[in-house]
Amino acid sequence: MPKCRNCNKTISKQDFDICPYCGTPHPIESGYKTQDVTQFIDPVTGEYELYTSKSRLVAVLLEAFLGLFGAGFFYLGRKKWAWISLIVTLVLVGGVGSLIYFLAWPSFLAYLIFILVSYLPHWGYAFYLGLSHSAKDGQGEFLR
Repeated sequence: MPKCRNCNKTISKQDFDICPYCGTPHPIESGYKTQDVTQFIDPVTGEYELYTSKSRLVAVLLEAFLGLFGAGFFYLGRKKWAWISLIVTLVLVGGVGSLIYFLAWPSFLAYLIFILVSYLPHWGYAFYLGLSHSAKDGQGEFLR
């Protein structure tokens, strides 16, 4: 809320022509700007930027198609889960999956089935993101 430049009392922005307390004409300074309370203020630097919530459609598509690589989690700002997903993919699909492909069942179909089974949790999470109205991003904001 702005303050009168003469009596220093809090007035509304609509009282730009005259102060209701002391009668000072044009009580609000010309360079006055209100602070948007929806902006994130960094406590270290004091800088702020307007935060926009993440898109539900983009999150669903990234999780459904690139979920093995953590793309959906990276987009939502859940970096811990994104790195876990990426490491699990590298270990299971890259390491164990390659061993299964080369040693046990030397067929491309077995390796493809292993990759598709690895996608199942990501497809389930994409399904949840698409249908749930309570899904939130890493900042705690609801998806739009």
